[in-house]
Amino acid sequence: MSERGASEPSEANGGPISTTFALLLILALAVGVILLIKGLYPTDLPATKNPDFIDNVFDNRAVVWAARLLLVSAAAVLAFGGLFIVISTGIRMKNGEWLRRAGPFEISETAVSEIEGQVDFWRTAALAGQEEVEELTERLQESDELIEQLHNMLDDG
Repeated sequence: MSERGASEPSEANGGPISTTFALLLILALAVGVILLIKGLYPTDLPATKNPDFIDNVFDNRAVVWAARLLLVSAAAVLAFGGLFIVISTGIRMKNGEWLRRAGPFEISETAVSEIEGQVDFWRTAALAGQEEVEELTERLQESDELIEQLHNMLDDG
């Protein structure tokens, strides 16, 4: 087993270009988050004539800012969660994995194997039926040709 030096790129490392790209991406995300946080901070608060308890609570810029951050972060979590669900469902469908359990409902392996057995049975039955239909079609064509020949012989004779 050979040991690699610290300066040698490993197989997992994509090289200096991918490292630079990753750092630029992280930097862009950090700048975007900072600008979002700064943009969510309220510049002025509306004044109300008869403030109640809620108006008094939200009369503080820090509270409004925290509420906005909470809403934006909840939206981001929901967006990434939905994206994850869609992508993982697509990957599972591509791999041929089917949903067998949803909450308290579950399909047992015996039920799945019975259904797969029935599918195989009906598939073989359909193929056998198709072969029989093709054979009967050929025999019918031969019979039609023979009848036509006999009919021609009677007309000529």
